[in-house]
Amino acid sequence: MGLTILFAGLGLAACSPSPWDQAQTRYTEGLARTLDVPLPSSDPSAIKAPVPPQSVSEPAAGRTSPQPDQQETRAAATNDPASLNLLDYLRTTPCALHSLISEHNSSLGKLSSATTRLVYDVNFINASDRCVTRLSASHPELAGQLQREAARKRAQLPDQLRAALLYGPEFTQFWRAQSSLGQYPETLQSDLEPALKALLYDATAISTLAFTGTASDLDLALTALRSAEGGLLLKGWLDVAHQMQAANAVIDTFLAKRPLCYNHQSNPRALRLKALVENVYVGQLQPMTAALNRRTHALLPLIEALERAVGARQDPRYAAFISARTDVIGTARARLVSHTERLQDLLAQCQLAPGQG
Repeated sequence: MGLTILFAGLGLAACSPSPWDQAQTRYTEGLARTLDVPLPSSDPSAIKAPVPPQSVSEPAAGRTSPQPDQQETRAAATNDPASLNLLDYLRTTPCALHSLISEHNSSLGKLSSATTRLVYDVNFINASDRCVTRLSASHPELAGQLQREAARKRAQLPDQLRAALLYGPEFTQFWRAQSSLGQYPETLQSDLEPALKALLYDATAISTLAFTGTASDLDLALTALRSAEGGLLLKGWLDVAHQMQAANAVIDTFLAKRPLCYNHQSNPRALRLKALVENVYVGQLQPMTAALNRRTHALLPLIEALERAVGARQDPRYAAFISARTDVIGTARARLVSHTERLQDLLAQCQLAPGQG
């Protein structure tokens, strides 16, 4: 209920400028007006919002067609004296694969989610190892069939893990582009840290075939990602990058014509600039940016650790998204630093600094 109410509030906020947008507009327009310099027009080559890939490139991901193990279990086992197929044979033995395959071959199993298929594959690999031991002496052909199927699943497990976590609807929603920040970053969407830590733990366990949870456990952790906070983070840093680029251009254009003060003597323009910096840049924008930075420091290391755990960079398209995301945040932070330095140098011409008369 809490998330529903919060999202409804964000929807209303999107209809009018957010406090973040208002403060940035007030600052850049005020800077241009104070220095009597026009705001630069939009740059078509400006940094763009990173767009994550919407689906995995591997053909096995997200398919609802019969899985190879379903097809193979229907095939007759070579040289088996009773001409039983593998599933029929497993019915007559105390092997855990019987119930596992039967459940997966049910109508529910055929239409299962990516997380359900992922957990099934992990359980299949583990159960097949134990079953092969039982079969190897009496039915080596069946043991070989099981070993080949388990090896196929092992090879596909990294792709299955990425498909279930990075390319599922939850992560897609998490990075969805946002048109407005609403009350973010002052008002957080959700407490994502526990969910990301749980996903990191589960992804590591799955990669080593040590996972003992259920698909519901994965789904529960993934649900928190529907908050779309990743998209809000990127929107915030993209706004910073664009606004600081414009603000820096205004200062550079002004200084190319004249200094703010001559002989370190203050003047009305310098005092207006000082007031703007104190009231809007320091008083409004810096606290908002600091909150965005804190949230980035809290979430991004966990996200990056999860991406490493699932081998995200093995997909070139996702690797490109990671690089673009890093560039946006790095560029925005660098422009913030350079803008602060410009302001300090500009006000130093007049022996002024925020907080000094």
